[in-house]
Amino acid sequence: MHQFVETIRIEGRKAINLSLHEARMNATRMHFAPHATPISLQKWLDDAPISDERIKARVVYDADGVCDTTYQTYKRREIQWLRMVEDNNISYTFKSNDRHELDRLLALRNGCDEVLIVKNGLITDTSFTNVAFFDGHKWVTPAQPLLNGTMRQWLLQRGQLTEAQITPASLASFQRIMLFNAMIGAHELELPTTHII
Repeated sequence: MHQFVETIRIEGRKAINLSLHEARMNATRMHFAPHATPISLQKWLDDAPISDERIKARVVYDADGVCDTTYQTYKRREIQWLRMVEDNNISYTFKSNDRHELDRLLALRNGCDEVLIVKNGLITDTSFTNVAFFDGHKWVTPAQPLLNGTMRQWLLQRGQLTEAQITPASLASFQRIMLFNAMIGAHELELPTTHII
């Protein structure tokens, strides 16, 4: 079995959205190894450093369980410009340790900071975040993301996002784009849609 990863935000020694990470990890393990016993993530995070800063815990696992846990202080990348790139064959349904397809697309950013990936005519994700778009009234997230991220799930559960199919042509009806993932919360990283090339 390939190795997979959960990236978990820790603040004040508290793991954020741990139940969603744990559910995804166990669902992934069950998909590839149906007889895998569910495991709890908390015991693997007990050594998290005490810090006032945001900590990124990276838990690598496979069918046999957790392989490695590392921690580092999280520093968010500066993102100002996005370039749309198209790939109709990319698949990242499971949060794999192997990111070569995403890295290949990121290499096409051509002077921009990040890519916005289009698959089969629909906007999906960036190479490392889910996205949502603001139309002046509500935030809308792509209905078919490459990865159903834990922060995405959390925001949908709370009614802060709605799902829709978003095409490159429909971007003109939106004012802002928000990038978010387990480490970047809602509204921490927003750009005008005019910064999408």
